[in-house]
Amino acid sequence: MKPSVLDQIEELRLEMQKIASDKDLTDPRVVRVSEKLDALISKFYFCQRKKNFSCSHQ
Repeated sequence: MKPSVLDQIEELRLEMQKIASDKDLTDPRVVRVSEKLDALISKFYFCQRKKNFSCSHQ
């Protein structure tokens, strides 16, 4: 089963913290993960606004 959006957000947040602990915040790897995280957070809030809980498993 695919992880929920919240699980994916948490995984990316931890990944970003790990990368950022060794790199500058402007490092392309940190920025790339941050952009993915932003997209997932936007998706989560969009689903919450729409009250579409099926989004949690997409």
